[in-house]
Amino acid sequence: MLDFSPTAEQEEIRRLAHSIAMEQLRPQARIAEQQASLSPTLAHIVAQTGLTTPYSEDYGGSGALEAITYVLIAEEFGYGDAGLALHILGAMLAPLTVALAGTPAQQAHYLPPFCREPAAHTGSLAFAEPIGGYTLADLSASAQRSGDAFLLQGTKRSVLHGQQADLRVVLVRIAGEPSQFAAFLLPEPCPGLLITPDEQKLGLLAAPSASYTFTDVLLPASALLGTPGSSAAVLRAYCLALLLRAGVQCGLSRAALEYAGEYAKERRAFGRPIVSYQGIAFPIAEIAMKLDGVRLLVWQAASAWDNDASSDYLVRECEAAHTQALKLAKSATIDAVQILGGAGFLQDHPVEMWMRAAASME
Repeated sequence: MLDFSPTAEQEEIRRLAHSIAMEQLRPQARIAEQQASLSPTLAHIVAQTGLTTPYSEDYGGSGALEAITYVLIAEEFGYGDAGLALHILGAMLAPLTVALAGTPAQQAHYLPPFCREPAAHTGSLAFAEPIGGYTLADLSASAQRSGDAFLLQGTKRSVLHGQQADLRVVLVRIAGEPSQFAAFLLPEPCPGLLITPDEQKLGLLAAPSASYTFTDVLLPASALLGTPGSSAAVLRAYCLALLLRAGVQCGLSRAALEYAGEYAKERRAFGRPIVSYQGIAFPIAEIAMKLDGVRLLVWQAASAWDNDASSDYLVRECEAAHTQALKLAKSATIDAVQILGGAGFLQDHPVEMWMRAAASME
């Protein structure tokens, strides 16, 4: 029987992430949403913990990455605030992709700045597309071989830090080889790339994002991360991005569950707490039950990632965990708003912000 109990070290890291979530992320969530950004002070505080530098010590990082550890971190950050969590974790996705799929020369060139000054450098990974969700089956953007270069075509959506990033990476299919995937470094400037910032977003305003449109974007062979045919490493980076998102969604569901539960204990109607009524107690119990199940799915997928499972199995597990975590986050936050009644729509309570965040993660 698998045992997902955190080790002593993982528990210490989780506690550190929880303290940041409660002391920094949640108190600043409203301000960050209004300013659509992360304060430099908060960025520096998070960077000092070493939680945002899971790269090789050879480049100045804090050490090898463990998916389960970072799923725990993502859940705690999501418990604090989903927008700020995605701002922080989204900035790591591009360098993580380089660390997982890049050649030693690419790693040595691109990773040191993210290790030395993580608060001052931002990355972006483009993988979701306008039609469909976060699955490989929906991925249609392609790279066509053109001599020693590649020609990119297609679109990407919801690219975290897509407008302003020090390192941009895009995940595409290889044209003519539908089972082959590749990640490319995008130069600056990049002729043929149209970047459109996402405006009037429903939620996750603290995590700026953009859409990409590739029209005959010609990239040299050196822009390819790794070597031709190294789909497995690219897919590991893709799966890790799904796991981090799923962790944030679990944290968001947990926040909604606990906040609505505490409110239901204190709010009284007809002489007793509303949590004593089945119409309130049953949805709370259902959220708690589903959260345990989804968290188990996420941890199982993270364990498969850590144990170098085959690409097919890993993609299937990570996509399933992400889908269920997103589904739960949306239903849990909607239920939390309904439990609070009219108060749930007021900014006096965070549940309306959490509901908008969950909807925006789709």
